[in-house]
Amino acid sequence: MKKIKIFILLVFGLNPFSWVQAQSNLDAIKALLKEGKSKKALELVNKDISKNGFNIENACIKSEILFHINADEAWENMQLTLQKFPDEPRAYNTRGLFYYEIREMNLSTKDFTKALELNPDDSLKFEIYINRSGSYHHADQINLAIADCREALKLRPNNIDGLNNMATTLFENKEYDEAEKILLQMKEIDPKYMGVYVNLGYQNQQRGLYEKSEKYLLEGLAIEPNNGFILNNLGYSQYKLGKNAEAIKNINKSLKYFPGNSYAYRNLALIYLDQNDKVKACENIRLSLANKFTQMYGDEMKDLKEKICP
Repeated sequence: MKKIKIFILLVFGLNPFSWVQAQSNLDAIKALLKEGKSKKALELVNKDISKNGFNIENACIKSEILFHINADEAWENMQLTLQKFPDEPRAYNTRGLFYYEIREMNLSTKDFTKALELNPDDSLKFEIYINRSGSYHHADQINLAIADCREALKLRPNNIDGLNNMATTLFENKEYDEAEKILLQMKEIDPKYMGVYVNLGYQNQQRGLYEKSEKYLLEGLAIEPNNGFILNNLGYSQYKLGKNAEAIKNINKSLKYFPGNSYAYRNLALIYLDQNDKVKACENIRLSLANKFTQMYGDEMKDLKEKICP
C-alpha cells in the first residue's frame, strides 16, 4: 500500500508560478512546462524577456524551467532575480521551491518565511503557507506544518490541495478523526478528486480498518477504473481481508497502468508468501527490487530475498 504524501504546490499538481498574467505567451509557457516540454518553454520565455524585459513573472518561471534543464543555471537565474527584485516575495518563494527540491528544508523554510514577511497578496500568501507547510512536514516539524495549513485554509477554506495537505499532516500527527473529517469534506467538494480516495484508503488501512479502506478504494475505482495507483492499493486491502484471488487480479491489473510500481510487486510477493508459493513470491521480490524498491521504501524486499529466495 502506498499513500499520497504531503507535498508543496509544485508537486501537488498546482503550479506555484501560476500568477495572473496579462501576457498570453506566459500562459503558453506554463502549458509547455506542464507538458514536460522544457526546452520549448525556455525558448518562449527568453523571447518574452527580449520583448518585455526581465520582470518578476518571466524571471521566476525561467528559474523553474531551468531547474528541469540545468540546476546551476536555474540557481544563477534565481540569484539574478533576487538582485533585481530584492523586495519581491515571489522571488523568495521561487528560491524556497528550489531549496525544497534539493531537500534543503531549513533554507527552504527560511525563504518562505522571508516571502511572507514581504506581505504578499492573498493569492501568493496561500501558496507560500502551503509550500512552507510542506517544508516543515519533511523536516518533521509537524505542528508547524499544521499551523501553516490552518493559515492557508483561512484564505481558501475549500481549496482541495490545501485540505489534502492538512488531512495528511494531521494523520501523521495521529489526529485521525479530524484528518478523516477533512477528507470526507473534500469528497463532498470534489467527488472526482482521486487523492481523497487514496488517502481515505491508506489512512483506514494504517488503522487496521481494512473493510473501510476497501470501501473507499472501490469508490475511487468506480470513478477511474484504470487507475493503477488505486488498483494496487485496493489489492493490498483485499489481501489483508483474505480475498487473495481478488487482490492478485487487481494488483496485476494495476501493473498494466503503472508497470514500474515496485510496491505492486512487493504486494504480490506478500500474497504468494501467504499462499506458500515461494517460487512466485521470489519472482515478485526480484521484480520489486529491480524496480528500485530498496531505494524508495527500505530494505523489506532485500531482507525477504535473503531469507527465502535461493
